[in-house]
Amino acid sequence: MSVDIAVYMHVTVNGMIARVDNSDFSSELARSDFLKTIKKYRVNVIGRNTFNVASKSDYFPVGDLNIIVTKHKIKLQKTWENVIVTNKNPKDIIKIIESKGYGKAMVAGGKLATSFLKEGFVNEIYLNVEPIVFGGGIPIFADENFEKKLELLKVKRFSKDEIRLHYKVLN
Repeated sequence: MSVDIAVYMHVTVNGMIARVDNSDFSSELARSDFLKTIKKYRVNVIGRNTFNVASKSDYFPVGDLNIIVTKHKIKLQKTWENVIVTNKNPKDIIKIIESKGYGKAMVAGGKLATSFLKEGFVNEIYLNVEPIVFGGGIPIFADENFEKKLELLKVKRFSKDEIRLHYKVLN
């Protein structure tokens, strides 16, 4: 595959990407960094739960192309010309991205990111570590049997309590 895939997620100190109710916990600085980073990738691939959160904000859709991946039927509240809804697997999603002429994409959402990572399609991971801990929630990577080694490329400090870790996926 010739598409570079990056995973980008906001994460609590204890590895949660969302509360049980999917309410957003990310800071304004972290959201701003996400929007700045997506401009570099131009393609935003998200799962249904991430879409449900993002679509309530004023920043969705982002980038030039937005792909919502869901096995469940969803009804878009608006018609966006740069939004595709699909139930395809990571390999077929990459084919869609290639067919639209893009060479990079950013993936967000726990189960979706896990499926791309497990298949070996992820090149980089961005984790915005938020200064919060909560017990019940959605873990960063779904409970799957896989292992990936990473190389830390950069640490960016947003505030005295908040950082972004940028990793390269080695295998």
